[in-house]
Amino acid sequence: MKVIILAGGGGTRLFPLSRSCFPKQLMKVGGTQSLLEQTAKRFLPLAKAEDIVIVTNEKYFHHVKSELAGCGLQEAHVILEPVGRNTAPAIALAVQYCQERLQTQPNEVLLITPSDHIVKQRDLFVRTMRQGEVLAQQEQLVTFGITPSSAETGYGYIEAGEPIQDGFAVRSFKEKPD
Repeated sequence: MKVIILAGGGGTRLFPLSRSCFPKQLMKVGGTQSLLEQTAKRFLPLAKAEDIVIVTNEKYFHHVKSELAGCGLQEAHVILEPVGRNTAPAIALAVQYCQERLQTQPNEVLLITPSDHIVKQRDLFVRTMRQGEVLAQQEQLVTFGITPSSAETGYGYIEAGEPIQDGFAVRSFKEKPD
């Protein structure tokens, strides 16, 4: 499995704490490590450092390299978006990198994750990722989510369908409520 971490966000959502020159993923939130460092280390039970690919932009390159060196993950790959164009192009760039540079096999699982989540239940997280990996190896597209506690205009919702092993089929995706 390869882990692709998206770390190119522009730093606008937590302004004024987070800014374009120092975005949320580089902030130390919920501990003494940056969100990016927490994210990268969270995947070590699932993948080796050399199987981690971080997509960022030129502005954050040195920050990202410094974070990785500080937590012993120098072997992780850092690739730069030529131009920030949102999530899908960043994923496409990382997939192409994995295919061309890391020689991933056509059936290898690629786990794509943001760099700015806080996860407190690490063991549960790892178990859940492993369950998702099994489904992905069976050619299922896997998405992870949490049960919302209230409506939020900033997020859409996944409506769960029929059970599939340790997961559920997706019945539908509900757009962000107004």
